[in-house]
Amino acid sequence: MRNFILLFLVTILISCNAQTKEGNKKVADKNDSSRPSFNSPKVTSEGIVYFSFNNGLSWENKSEGLPDSVSFGLGAIAASDHSLGITTKEKGVYFFDFQKDLWVGIPTDKKIIESNPGALCFFKEQIVVGTQKGGVFFTADQGKSWININSGLTSLSIRKLVQIGDKLYTGTNAGLFSYNETGNHWELEYGNNTMQVNGITESEGNIYIGSNQGAFTTPKDNKAWTQILANHSLHNISSDENIVYAMVYNELLSSTDKGLTWKNVQKGLPAELYTFNVVKNGNSVFAGQWDGVYKREMADENWKSYSSGLPEKLAITNMKSYNGIIVASGSERGLKKGMNTDRLPGIE
Repeated sequence: MRNFILLFLVTILISCNAQTKEGNKKVADKNDSSRPSFNSPKVTSEGIVYFSFNNGLSWENKSEGLPDSVSFGLGAIAASDHSLGITTKEKGVYFFDFQKDLWVGIPTDKKIIESNPGALCFFKEQIVVGTQKGGVFFTADQGKSWININSGLTSLSIRKLVQIGDKLYTGTNAGLFSYNETGNHWELEYGNNTMQVNGITESEGNIYIGSNQGAFTTPKDNKAWTQILANHSLHNISSDENIVYAMVYNELLSSTDKGLTWKNVQKGLPAELYTFNVVKNGNSVFAGQWDGVYKREMADENWKSYSSGLPEKLAITNMKSYNGIIVASGSERGLKKGMNTDRLPGIE
């Protein structure tokens, strides 16, 4: 009898405990349903934009805020003293918010998206976007309104936008043009209707352009253009204080005498894979390549891989220096295996 009573009491206690747990669960569920729900920001394991805060020693994924499916054209990153921006082909222009640690989009005219946006530039108080099919778009109010200004252009395929001094220049499929602010139109600086101007830079008082017809230079504000590199097709050109870098399709060249002579500076870079861009930061020079970032010191002739933290197969198609931070991006998220040895989609 005693054993029967003990068994009966244990059964009751177990039943009561189960009811208590069920009751607590219902209360918890009720409380949870009354609370506002917060969705954590989606973090992708493989990014498309990376920052280096330590001069290339390591890279951090800074892609938060950008669409999950996103791609960039060449020249998509722009930097000023106070702003860092990027143009996406799918959603338009984004600015990086360093306090929130993410990219924030601004309104971008539908016509810009339809025209395949690529190049981006900050010109005085305006944001300027170049497109592949629709020419150049300006906004002075952070995207609330956009103006399409193409007067004077003989090609609406915009490859590069660069401010030099107080002038805005654009490289097109029909030469180099400068923007006349007073007349709101473009003026031909140099070229012809078959010249693709893929790069524009300035060094020691000279303007340089890289094109499918070679490299050319002129003193600023003096249209005395001369060819300084023939028999080469350039997809980009850049410079620092006293070195000009010519990026051709199978090697990287440099000149320390304003283009009079050139030498191969490919040592340490992948053979036969061309460099997308060259950026100087402090006493170091960085090269964006098909398989990541390479770096060399000014006194060194050898490039060394500095891709720690980058995806293994990310081709660095865009790169800028922003207040000591190196900003690098690929052309699209999730590059396919082996794509670093093939031409990327969207790169003309």
